[in-house]
Amino acid sequence: MMQQTYPTRRVLAVTVVGLILAAIAALTMDQSLSLYFKQPELTPVWLFARNITNAGLSEHYFILAAVLYVFGKWARPQFVQTRIWARNLFFALLTSGVFIHIVKFCVGRQRPHKSEVFDPFVFHPFTTHWDFHSFASGHTQVMFTVATMLATAFPRAKWLFFAIAAFFGFTRVIIHDHFLSDVLGGAVIGYVGTTTALYWAGRWRGSASSANRQ
Repeated sequence: MMQQTYPTRRVLAVTVVGLILAAIAALTMDQSLSLYFKQPELTPVWLFARNITNAGLSEHYFILAAVLYVFGKWARPQFVQTRIWARNLFFALLTSGVFIHIVKFCVGRQRPHKSEVFDPFVFHPFTTHWDFHSFASGHTQVMFTVATMLATAFPRAKWLFFAIAAFFGFTRVIIHDHFLSDVLGGAVIGYVGTTTALYWAGRWRGSASSANRQ
């Protein structure tokens, strides 16, 4: 579960491919997708997405991490890996969350619903206003953080976890809180932030173990 060496090539590949796809989406699909989901006949789809989209709120998973950590710490010794996983989930959510808020602040992209025509190219960088924090999607970042963490525990099901994360990320497009490119950016940050957090958590644990042996 721990990252012993930082997977630079994989992280770089995910980042480059993700950003290229986000740029393509911004130029070709962002506005048209938003306009598509504005159609009155798709109101039931919008309502369904609105009702489930908050599965991507980070609070749920911080609480989950805390509960699992306490359980793993006070339960039988065989649950030590549960405690480690929960601690890593907390650290990954924190790391990815910091990354995404820095990106949101620096980019300052206007959210789709703030424009009647869903203009994807309105930017006000370096603002703290929620209406200009469209890129990247924080809900998607959280879901991909959780999916990446689950993939470390259950690698055979990793594509299922990522598919579920992508599904919930796409609800942000349906309800006009984000463009498709925002979701792609959030997915990249969720994965890269979690991978980075696992690497540093592994190094910290290794350093602590060495110090205890001395």
